[in-house]
Amino acid sequence: METDKMSTASSVGAERRPLMQALIIERRILFACTILVGLCTFLWITAVCTSRWVHIEGGDGIHFIANNGSRYFLWSDSGVWEICRHEFWSNATKATIRLNATVDTYDCPVVGTVPGLCYKICTNYLAPPLADLKLRDPAFHTEMPSLVRTMTSFGIIGLFVMAMGCGFSVYTFRNPRYMFKRLAAGIHFISTSCTFVVVQVMSTTVDVLEKNVPAIYPKNAYHYFHISFYLAVFVVLVNAFAAGSFLWYSRKKKGDKAATDELAMADEPTIIGR
Repeated sequence: METDKMSTASSVGAERRPLMQALIIERRILFACTILVGLCTFLWITAVCTSRWVHIEGGDGIHFIANNGSRYFLWSDSGVWEICRHEFWSNATKATIRLNATVDTYDCPVVGTVPGLCYKICTNYLAPPLADLKLRDPAFHTEMPSLVRTMTSFGIIGLFVMAMGCGFSVYTFRNPRYMFKRLAAGIHFISTSCTFVVVQVMSTTVDVLEKNVPAIYPKNAYHYFHISFYLAVFVVLVNAFAAGSFLWYSRKKKGDKAATDELAMADEPTIIGR
């Protein structure tokens, strides 16, 4: 009898050995996803708070018509809610420019031998525009505030959901029940959607600037996406991978399909009392 029991136990152990190996792989993948999502919360903060999303290069001789054609566009860097452009003003003096923007001046002989000054003009699209049209920043466009508010809103929501998803992912290691993995997968999917909206709206913003705002995107200028944009894309991909991984490993494992008796009990039906 004892021999039969030992042989039965050894056979059960042999049958569950592949399940145990699969469980180890599962834990490693989910642990890696949790660490990456936690890292992405900080990467997302870095991306949203910097202005290195889109760089627009004016090139040689690019200018937009303003003040009798004396204002030359050099380049600009765009963030989620602010765009900072560099301009050369020929025959300009160090006088204060009254615009609905933050303006800094510095010396730079950039256009041939024509004297002038360079201006760094940062437009904050969350700030209300000036009522006086003569003082209004030419970079301001009616569609931009709504796009910026959309990116800002979804960016903040995505940050909080991402942090919450990281917490629920950690909890799945303490409670292996399948429903908590599905909950974590759902939260990761929401954070993926929020961050993807920010990336997509940023691409739309560039199209709006190119078509309607020559002060930011003059004719024949070109743009490329900067490091903050690619950080945001990386955050989207990590959250999408985490959502898919937690959903894939949230399948029920009952009886002999579970690697251990504890996991088998965790996926059994439970009556939740008051």
